[in-house]
Amino acid sequence: MPVITMLSPKGGVGKTTTALVLATELAAEGAQVVIIDADPNFPLMKWAQLDGRPDNIDVISEIDEERIIETIDEARKRADFVVVDLEGRASARTTNALLMSNLALVPIQGSGLDADQAARAFQSVRSAARVRERPIAYAAVLTRTPGTVKLWSRDLKAIVQNLEEAGIPIIATPLAERGAFRGLFSSGGTLATLNPAHVASLDSARENARAFVADVLAMLNQGTPA
Repeated sequence: MPVITMLSPKGGVGKTTTALVLATELAAEGAQVVIIDADPNFPLMKWAQLDGRPDNIDVISEIDEERIIETIDEARKRADFVVVDLEGRASARTTNALLMSNLALVPIQGSGLDADQAARAFQSVRSAARVRERPIAYAAVLTRTPGTVKLWSRDLKAIVQNLEEAGIPIIATPLAERGAFRGLFSSGGTLATLNPAHVASLDSARENARAFVADVLAMLNQGTPA
């Protein structure tokens, strides 16, 4: 079954949030999902230990670089989707996970530094594809954006233009800056189980997440040459 990885050399770009939103929304649609938490801080395992984790999501952590290929292979045999949250730095574990991936997603916020670091991540994907001797689909994910394009910064618009000119695919729906997405890590559960009395604009966050996942699935089905 499909393996979707999240990677970024820069911290704080919403990599783990993107992984969790994707995994929980896929599960909400009835899919069996395995999350592989390969971030050294294990944020997704911490989420899994809170109340509200759906029965159709399993979370695996503590995966060393020698076993991650085997772990991903075993996970995709029993799940509809495998979502891998990779560590930030380049490593054998990152390369090995990419070798098993059907789609690599690189979150980017609206700054030049984020764009520079994302370029390194795309290069890692291309390098893994050469080792595998076949393409690995990849795309940028715009994260923590304002709710409407009218409010996007000049830097963010420039980053989008540069990505398009470089031929790098972009997931059509960005993940906006939403308190609901952050709330998953403190409250546990999913967007469907958060209390609207305690979370602002929850309906907007749910709509954003559903549209984002639909676009990821479309990209996955389409495939993108590396």
